[in-house]
Amino acid sequence: MLTTNNRIEIGLLGPFEVTVDGRPARVTGSKRDGLLAALALRRGRAVSVDTLIDELWGAELPSAPRNAIHHHVARLRAALGPASIVASRNGYALACATTDALVFEDTLVEARAAFREGDARTADDLAARALALWRGPALQGLPETIALGAAAARLEELRVDALEERFEAALALGEHREIVFELQHAIDESPFRERLWRQLMLALYRSGRQADALNAFSSARRVYVERLGLEPGPELRRIQEAILAHDAAVAGIAPVRSAEPVMPSDDRQHELAGLLDELRENLRHAEDLYERARNTAARVLPPARDDLAAERLVA
Repeated sequence: MLTTNNRIEIGLLGPFEVTVDGRPARVTGSKRDGLLAALALRRGRAVSVDTLIDELWGAELPSAPRNAIHHHVARLRAALGPASIVASRNGYALACATTDALVFEDTLVEARAAFREGDARTADDLAARALALWRGPALQGLPETIALGAAAARLEELRVDALEERFEAALALGEHREIVFELQHAIDESPFRERLWRQLMLALYRSGRQADALNAFSSARRVYVERLGLEPGPELRRIQEAILAHDAAVAGIAPVRSAEPVMPSDDRQHELAGLLDELRENLRHAEDLYERARNTAARVLPPARDDLAAERLVA
């Protein structure tokens, strides 16, 4: 029997699927699937009935669209649990459910934050974890509506963003050879992403393949000119020029920094303190000798030549 404590999981990153407590839920009907997906993408926020009608049917409305929405909600509650969908003055909201698309987006945000903070290893792990949630094209098997199509396109763009974040972290970790093939495959799927071309050029150059890196720029330029009528952006041109100049920055070589002062060990500090004390003692002894020489000179020489005589005696 379904209760308010059922664990509902909704999969949108691939074939559409719904499970309750780990078992497939009996949700049938494309409009019902589309309604559940629309609610699942809203992060628990209420969606008005009018918005749901527009997203599910567009201009091809049924005879009683509001009644149809209420009917589909009732059937979804029967399949997922009475507390799965909450009604309010603002419409309907999905409660007590986990959606892989939202987990993916949250994990991607964490990966970006980790990279900005300089933690490339954590960024790499988080980006890989986000990408592992994908099982195929987003929202596969759902109705082909304008709203769901836009949502699927947005998620696919974010998937490429996650790939770019992982590649960026790998470059920072010195794992350039490991990602060359994956970068080439990603570019085949998304040939207009300049960041991917830039990452491929860097990965090839840092793998000792300067000619291939320059050929990658030529390939990018050909794609942009022939298919978009545009030249590559300034970042790609800058990378090309840096590769030609063997710039240390694109080689991944860290700039030389001044050596940090190193504190001596305790034993060494004691040794230095002893030498300093000895130096002070020698200085006091020299000052005593100088005063004695001046006194001697004052007794045996005329007063007008005291200073000159003392200096000669000391010398």
